[in-house]
Amino acid sequence: MKKKEELPVCREHDLIMDQLVELTSKGCGCLLVIDDDYHLLGTFTDGDLRRTLKASGEGIFKLTVGEMCNRNPRTIDPDSMAVEAMQKMESPPSPVQFLPVINDDNVLIGIITLHGLVSAGL
Repeated sequence: MKKKEELPVCREHDLIMDQLVELTSKGCGCLLVIDDDYHLLGTFTDGDLRRTLKASGEGIFKLTVGEMCNRNPRTIDPDSMAVEAMQKMESPPSPVQFLPVINDDNVLIGIITLHGLVSAGL
């Protein structure tokens, strides 16, 4: 699980274009949208970026992450087993590449990536 400074975090009012480096530099393929108390508000993936760019064209320069993020992402709690994380990632309606790890108060703890699970031998 990646934690703290390894996390690709942003705020919902940040412009998408201002967050491209954060989206790509942390190697997770997503942004974790948080509030000032580190509560998870949503996720924005590199796939969301491509779909937004296709739909908005140059309008993407004015859009915030909060306007385009998934407000109901799949998540997992910090006490879950790796096998459960893999099952959640592969479950319908479509597979995902990452799971934000949140506590009972919806505070972001970390992120589990498919690559991380495979690298760990799962």
